[in-house]
Amino acid sequence: MSNLEALYSWIPEVAPPKTPPSLKEKLMWTGAVLLVFFLLGYVRPWGVSPQAQETLSFLNTVLASQIGSLITAGIGPIVLAAIILQLIVGSGMWDIDLSDPKGKAEFMGMQKLLAIILAFFEAYIFTKSYLVPVPGYEWIVVLQVAFGSILLMYLDEIVMKWGIGSGISLFIAAGVSKRMFVRAFLPGDGEFWKLINFLVSGNIVAAAYPLWLFVATILVFLIVVWFEGVQVEIPITWARAKGVGGRYPIKLLYLTNIPVILAAALFANIVLIGQLAQGTPLEPIFGHYDPQTHQWTSMGLAYFVTSPYSEQLIKNLVAAATGTPYPNLWRAVIHAIVYTILLTLTAMAFGWLWLELSGMGPKQIARQLVQSGFTVPGFRRDPRVVEKVLERYIPVVAILGSAIVGLLAAFTDTFGALTSGMGLLLTVDIVYRYYDLLMREHLLNQYPQLGKVLG
Repeated sequence: MSNLEALYSWIPEVAPPKTPPSLKEKLMWTGAVLLVFFLLGYVRPWGVSPQAQETLSFLNTVLASQIGSLITAGIGPIVLAAIILQLIVGSGMWDIDLSDPKGKAEFMGMQKLLAIILAFFEAYIFTKSYLVPVPGYEWIVVLQVAFGSILLMYLDEIVMKWGIGSGISLFIAAGVSKRMFVRAFLPGDGEFWKLINFLVSGNIVAAAYPLWLFVATILVFLIVVWFEGVQVEIPITWARAKGVGGRYPIKLLYLTNIPVILAAALFANIVLIGQLAQGTPLEPIFGHYDPQTHQWTSMGLAYFVTSPYSEQLIKNLVAAATGTPYPNLWRAVIHAIVYTILLTLTAMAFGWLWLELSGMGPKQIARQLVQSGFTVPGFRRDPRVVEKVLERYIPVVAILGSAIVGLLAAFTDTFGALTSGMGLLLTVDIVYRYYDLLMREHLLNQYPQLGKVLG
């Protein structure tokens, strides 16, 4: 690691504040970074043809990207670098103590170096696949897109050191919120104005869909907030002092939205492969894709892993309820059912895999508790014993939570909301965590002495 350490030591970093910034200063820095992020989404790289269009809404959501702008690759290199290193550390391939400041600095340096390398790699992929560079300007476009991702990496570092929370989470929530606001209130074409016009004209059937979008968005928001508060608490005691202890919480959404993100990423890749397979012997497996309508016209694997066309499904259901026959309603219903089952089962599978590889399993948590001096009352202070206790809860809760987020994402994708199911789940989760952070910062701002207790 000595050669790599010498390499990443040359990479610039954001200097931490000399004195802890106040809550007002943190909010100002966070707001400034957010403004820069929005501006970057409107800057088109020099040398990109006007033919480049925004596509792949899944990538735009998860990667906080804006296809055709400087942040075309978004936070993809940063997230991918973090996932790769986390899996390496979690699997034991890299023995490093992240609780030690030196080990943490080494990990962050490696992550930054890998993110920069991936920024150029992903910039090249996006430029070749989705951007249309003017002939002779391809590598200039690659450099600009890579620069955009590297800039986001430093903006994320500014938020972590000078602002509140994580810049990555901030960018994802901001991007999704912007799309929701534009879809809802875009003058003349927003769903809110459509609802008003339909109601004023007395077209109640047509008003059902835009009204449902607002209802479904609020409903999913409230459901996710409720699930965020559900947790299992395991009693623990501090072995060094009898009677001193507490409870170790295992949240129902233990793995947050990671399983459904991985499942959606797999589905997106299946769709891309299916498009490439058109005109080959593999076409019947994936289904036929019509590039004119951007729809899958036959039932294949890519058809069933594609989010159902929620607007058409709702209109079909409303038509059926009012007695209007619709011959293809059964096909839309089958699509919705199969998509829901596939997304839920895939999310559960990825939840189990992530639990095993990310260092969040019973074995790793038991070792952390014992090393911190804690144990479960009535049991020996032995990592193997504590692990057996945690095995009764963590895997069950993790898989159940993965199934819940999979069902919620499938429900939102199938029946519609102001954004995709993935985007809505991510945004609600991030906003909920930011609320907790703001409450904590406000408390520490009023009672600075609590910082020594809370850490």
